[in-house]
Amino acid sequence: MAVKTGQAASQVCRQHVEAFQKSGLTRPAYCRKHRIRVSQLDYWRRKLSSTGIGEEAAQWVPVTIAEEAAEADCGIQLWIGKLRIELHRGFDRRLLSEILLAVNGPC
Repeated sequence: MAVKTGQAASQVCRQHVEAFQKSGLTRPAYCRKHRIRVSQLDYWRRKLSSTGIGEEAAQWVPVTIAEEAAEADCGIQLWIGKLRIELHRGFDRRLLSEILLAVNGPC
């Protein structure tokens, strides 16, 4: 890409940032396609974002959580090597402690 100065450079920056946002490509893929450095695209995005150009301002969006989702059992999984332990609400902490001691062996 030829080096430009002043308004022409600013316009090229803005066009690249907008094109990248609409492209659906990753930053590296977009930069490879257009032969620019990822760091340069990141710089343009930060610069235009700080001036309020090129990116929409963040907005608060109301979120409603359904009762079903709030009451769902949101268990977790622990992976220790090939061993998987699933924990659900109300699990026995003492039993978990004994299992972990058994898996890890004596310290």
